[in-house]
Amino acid sequence: MLRYGCFKIGTTCSSCGQSLPINGPYRRLSCTACFENMDVSPDIVAGFLNDFEEEYEGLTEGQGRGGTLMSGSGTFKYSYWRLEPCCSSCRTPFSVPEVLGTSKIRCGECSAEYYVFPVPDWLRKLVPSARFCCTPQPQTGDTDDKGVEIDEDSTKPIVMSCPQCAGALSVSARSDRIMECAYCNSEVYIPDAVWQRLHPVRKTEEWFVGFEGKNKIQLQKERRLIDQEEEKKELQKWHRKKTPEKIERKLKSILTVLGIFIALSIMVSVLITLTGNEKQDVSELYSRYAPFFIIPVAVGIPLWLAFKGIFSSQTGKGRECKQALARLAGKHNWKHEGAEYRSSMGYIRVKYRRRDIEIDPDNDYAIEVDASDSPFYIKTEPPGYPHDGVQRFTTGDSRFDSLFPIRYANPELAERIEKSVDEARIVLAPVYWFLDRWQQKLGRFKIGWCDAAVHLAPGHGKMTGSSNKYLLAEDLEPLLEDMIVLAAGIEAIASGREPDLP
Repeated sequence: MLRYGCFKIGTTCSSCGQSLPINGPYRRLSCTACFENMDVSPDIVAGFLNDFEEEYEGLTEGQGRGGTLMSGSGTFKYSYWRLEPCCSSCRTPFSVPEVLGTSKIRCGECSAEYYVFPVPDWLRKLVPSARFCCTPQPQTGDTDDKGVEIDEDSTKPIVMSCPQCAGALSVSARSDRIMECAYCNSEVYIPDAVWQRLHPVRKTEEWFVGFEGKNKIQLQKERRLIDQEEEKKELQKWHRKKTPEKIERKLKSILTVLGIFIALSIMVSVLITLTGNEKQDVSELYSRYAPFFIIPVAVGIPLWLAFKGIFSSQTGKGRECKQALARLAGKHNWKHEGAEYRSSMGYIRVKYRRRDIEIDPDNDYAIEVDASDSPFYIKTEPPGYPHDGVQRFTTGDSRFDSLFPIRYANPELAERIEKSVDEARIVLAPVYWFLDRWQQKLGRFKIGWCDAAVHLAPGHGKMTGSSNKYLLAEDLEPLLEDMIVLAAGIEAIASGREPDLP
């Protein structure tokens, strides 16, 4: 069943500051004052329509809301209501044609004309429930590319006399306000009445959209349920792959404990044998000597583990990592915070190359670099918490898909990724570039909506289950530089640009 919304949207010309109405689903507008074209982001108009759809059920007929939206592309004043198509002058309801094509309807009371046409393809992609528009302005050319432009032939030139020589002057919409007479070369100021006739003020008017079917939020919820089911199956496979590693770690722990008890038993038995007193009760011997071995082991193992954790950054590769971190801080005049603690590698939090970065080998992710509004959410290990508006994808590349059990992208890029392996490599070019350089050394890696983060495996061994967290000294600076390149590449993809990769 069709549902209707009424919209009234306006902005200002970015060149001259004059009022500029958006009287329909148009992406390019022409200012009647300065004749400059102004592009309107598709997300602006689509955003108002999706906001209305989200609020539709909570509105009664004739009810709505309005406000001001300030964005990078300008300031927009908007209003929308739950209202069926009608004449904005006399409020006479319109009868919208059942067969939706391009047509013109006329108000039966005041003869005002409105134009009915299917929503453009670009708007249909962003607002899947939108079906048709009813606007006071006709479509001019291909609305997918041009939107509404000034028709220079629509206003005929006006002939007036030169005040100096009475010569005939032909004044058109393209004429300057002060023009030169072709006969006497005098500068003539165009009177207000003539100028306003040639440059009529275009008012912000109401226009209507018919909606049908599920809106964007409902479709996203359905898609999320499908994604969760696919992710569940994928994670089951991932856990099966990781099971041998878990068994290996548990087996090592069991064998270690078992070895300790066997060693204790052997040592106690040897002591009993060495006493040479065969008549002495064995239980008495155990009670006499066992504490000398059990207590040191029971106390020694926790102490050894604590020592290992406290001094891991002071010995071996951990020490080299801490020293490399200090050198990096000194090179750039950064503060190496927390370095005074023996149990800590220390950390660096600064702005580098206009980006917020954090280097902290003690964390799960040693290096984090900010990335603005990433279209991707990918992760090498669960759990994952993708943000709204993204959907799960499969690249067809087994190496990539097995490495990232959590992988999401915005719908447009997800569709491109799933077209082919080659297309996936184009869309995910920055990620593939990074993997080609570091995959064999990766421990943990993720890209979220606001940052990219990484930790290499200690010594490039298996990260999982390791309590030691450090970076090899020689990897620290190259890894940071590559993360900066990765973040810039992700932002380029998000804005539709070609990433600049080395």
